[in-house]
Amino acid sequence: MARKKGVNDFQGGFAGVPRIVMKTNDYASLSYKAKALLFELAYQYRGQNNGDLTVALSVLRCRGWKREATISDAVSELLSANMIVRTRDGRFSNPGSRCALYAITWRPVDECPQKHLSHPPTSRPPRQFSMEGKPHCKMPVT
Repeated sequence: MARKKGVNDFQGGFAGVPRIVMKTNDYASLSYKAKALLFELAYQYRGQNNGDLTVALSVLRCRGWKREATISDAVSELLSANMIVRTRDGRFSNPGSRCALYAITWRPVDECPQKHLSHPPTSRPPRQFSMEGKPHCKMPVT
């Protein structure tokens, strides 16, 4: 029996945002920078690390991000739109600094040992996109 080609056939994995998320008014109203950051967080997600996603400039710089203020604005938008949740606050102290961590809301929050998350792991996603109302706009299916 021939195996159907699927997501797991891509070498190195797959990063993306589900269409059901992209159909919401919350997603449609995001700025381009917030949408770009959402895809960066989806890129970091490996299937068992939701809650351990970072927006630290030191990590995002090699991906083309240049300004802390741009990242901060995008994070604020994503939090307000309930596309991400903060799972750990960042703190700046010497020694002992640590970055804030986040989770995407369409996947359950994973247990992340040694990360000291303030948000507990969940068995269900923080947001149930499939239960939401009508989509913002209808896109043609090709």
